[in-house]
Amino acid sequence: MKRVAIIAGIAALALGQPLAAQDAETGDDMAEISAMADIFGDMFKAEPLTAEQEARLPQAETVVDKIFPPGSFAKMMEDTLEPMMDAITASVGELPLGQIAALAGRDPADVAEMGDATLGEVMAILDPAHEERNRIVTEITVDMTLELMERLEPSYRAGLMRAYAVRFTEEEMAELNRFFETPVGSHYAAESMLIYADPQVMSAMNEMMPMMMEMMPGMMERMQESMASLPAPKSYEDLGAEERGQLAAALGVSKEDLRENAAAARAAEDVSDAADEGDGSEY
Repeated sequence: MKRVAIIAGIAALALGQPLAAQDAETGDDMAEISAMADIFGDMFKAEPLTAEQEARLPQAETVVDKIFPPGSFAKMMEDTLEPMMDAITASVGELPLGQIAALAGRDPADVAEMGDATLGEVMAILDPAHEERNRIVTEITVDMTLELMERLEPSYRAGLMRAYAVRFTEEEMAELNRFFETPVGSHYAAESMLIYADPQVMSAMNEMMPMMMEMMPGMMERMQESMASLPAPKSYEDLGAEERGQLAAALGVSKEDLRENAAAARAAEDVSDAADEGDGSEY
């Protein structure tokens, strides 16, 4: 997937790109996101609870009420999402290096060394409203994400209850609840889920991205080496007449429509590849 719609939308707004260009890609982006959601949905199929586990749900609810009371998602998002969005819009929205480099006839790396003051002057000319644009991006993203979290929270809490009913016995949950009645236990329960959104934890997680980027070339090399002996996927042009007929039948289209659709898809892919090579937007 070359773009994720949410990230693309944020970046497009922050950089002041034409809305028409965004609209042209939104349908494909959302289709890709929907397909990924279907895949994840199939990956995490929950088994129905047994009668014994169902009987443990009231105790599980008491545990969840302590460790994840209503409003916890909103608290977690407020502590993490707004600072994250501020950082994204600050680094992406204020420094459209490709656009500035093109106007200056310079390499983006050289533009990056111009300094914040000079880049700020350039942005004031190119997009005097960029700070307000970034504020709007952050505000709407945070507000709508909080709305989404509020809608999701009941289902998430219900999932937690079922998980505790599966993983803990009645005696174990009773012991947990006795612990939660103590001052230390009460404090722990109130913080046990929120602590994962603590800045100390999030800042430690930031170390993951550089490590991932460092590992990426080796990962790609290992994948390529492991797949070197596999035959390449076939394009429409590689298929024989019989295979084209089988494919058309499997897709429920005529062979003529299949041929036309393949040609249209190839043309669209060529246009997309050319656009990506021009703006460097691989993801």
